Amino acid sequence: MIDISGSGVTDSDIMSHAFANASQEDEIPSLLIQRSSAFINEYTHKDEITGLRSDGGPSNPNHLLGSFPVLFPYGAGGFEVWRKETVPYEVHSCWALQYHDKRFCHDLHFVFQVFGVMQKRMVCRSAALQMKRSAYQNSEVAIWMLKPADLLKASAEEAHCVPFSNLSVQALHSQITAV
Repeated sequence: MIDISGSGVTDSDIMSHAFANASQEDEIPSLLIQRSSAFINEYTHKDEITGLRSDGGPSNPNHLLGSFPVLFPYGAGGFEVWRKETVPYEVHSCWALQYHDKRFCHDLHFVFQVFGVMQKRMVCRSAALQMKRSAYQNSEVAIWMLKPADLLKASAEEAHCVPFSNLSVQALHSQITAV
C-alpha cells in the first residue's frame, strides 16, 4: 500500500473504488463519473425560461463545477454562473489562480482546463469568414438579400445532411472559407 498523493489515500484504496464503480452495472448512482462520448459544454449555461446564467443543474453541470468537486465542494461558486454582477471568465480565472490558499493554482488539471477554455474562446472570437473579391462582387446582392431565417434554415439543412434549398446560400457556401 503506497500513498501516491500524500493525502493518506493508498493505491489499493483507489483500485478498490475503481473496481466498485466498474462492477455496478444495474444502477448508476449520481456520485459516479458517468462515461459519455458527448462533448462538455464550456460556454455559459443559460436558463431557457429566465435567460439568466445558471450552473447547468445536475444533469449538465458547469464544466468546472462538475470536473473539480474538491475545488468547488458545495457545487457553488463556479465560473459564469448567476451573480448580481456578471464576471467574465478571464477575470474569474485570474482571481481563482491568485486565491489566498493557492488550491486552484496547485491543481494543474484545473490550470490546464481553464487556459484551454480561454485559448479556445480567443480562437473563436478571432474566427472570420473570407471570400475572394471577385466572388464577393458577384454575390454582393445575394448577401444583402439574405435574412437570419435563411441562415438558420441552412444550418438545420446542413445538420440533416440535406442540400441547401436557398440558391443564395448554396452559392455562398461554395465561395466562403473560414479563417
